[in-house]
Amino acid sequence: MVKIREPEEKDLMHFTRYAVEFLHTMDAGKSERRTLNERIKERKYWAADQFLARDPKQKLLFADMDGRIVGYILGTIDKESEAKVYGYIRELFVDEFYRREGIGTELSDALLTWMDEQEVKSIQVGVKAQQSRVNDFIRAIGFIPVSTLYEYQKKS
Repeated sequence: MVKIREPEEKDLMHFTRYAVEFLHTMDAGKSERRTLNERIKERKYWAADQFLARDPKQKLLFADMDGRIVGYILGTIDKESEAKVYGYIRELFVDEFYRREGIGTELSDALLTWMDEQEVKSIQVGVKAQQSRVNDFIRAIGFIPVSTLYEYQKKS
């Protein structure tokens, strides 16, 4: 049984490992000027910053299975005005061994509940077109596509 909970001091190493794994997943097939070692180092610092952040407009939650972290979700809130409060799912990651067991759904439900408590009016998540399994998951938990973003990349 999985328990969704707030970070504890002991979780930093596992979160950092998963944050680096997330980087590898997102970087697949992507050309980058910075070396892999530079990106990994930067990602480790990013993970520590997110883990230690005490921002009331940010929520980091972990999926804990029998004392072992098996996934995380990170969300933020942007309040433009009382009427315009937006939530964003920034990252969702579940250990490959534990995927398709409902853990991502439980993490998402917990984050969406928190956002609802914060009176968020609209919640968004960005997904790359080639991530068909992620797109299927996002739709399954209730999100609908609202726009398409195109990017032009210069040929080197």
